[in-house]
Amino acid sequence: MKNPGDVESRRLITLLEAALVREARLWKVPVFKNGRIQGADISSSQHQEMIVWLGEMSRLFQFCPETFALGVCVLNRLLSTVKAQTKYLKCISFTSLVLAAKINEEDEVIGSVTDLVVQSGCNFSTAEILRMERIILDKLHWDLYTATPVDFIHIVSQNLAQRKPFFFLLFF
Repeated sequence: MKNPGDVESRRLITLLEAALVREARLWKVPVFKNGRIQGADISSSQHQEMIVWLGEMSRLFQFCPETFALGVCVLNRLLSTVKAQTKYLKCISFTSLVLAAKINEEDEVIGSVTDLVVQSGCNFSTAEILRMERIILDKLHWDLYTATPVDFIHIVSQNLAQRKPFFFLLFF
């Protein structure tokens, strides 16, 4: 009789290898050249400002940290894929967060796009956000989910908790 641990270990290794191949294909970040995103008019300070603003919006809407992290990943993947103009950066950023919320948050937490726009104080129309959603989904081939730093923290902390529960409680 085979040891069930060996079968599970092989299965886990196969799943992890498949996930690694997928992440290698999907993981993209904007490349900065001469202080600007390569192929765009967006400076590194504008990019950083949008990420800080996304954090503020995420807290305002009371989204979980995973939503913020995924919103930033969606934004970065899009900016590394297309030549975005500065005038659309805030709309792209906001829509990235909305798409991440649709994946990670409960429907009751999200509310309507109109409510989110009003709460944010932005002057986007619902039509602009929906149009930007379609553009982002199209450019990212409807595959929005990618591993985020928050996912990594969850995996490591769960692993530590399972292996050394007492150690985990001391430091976390």
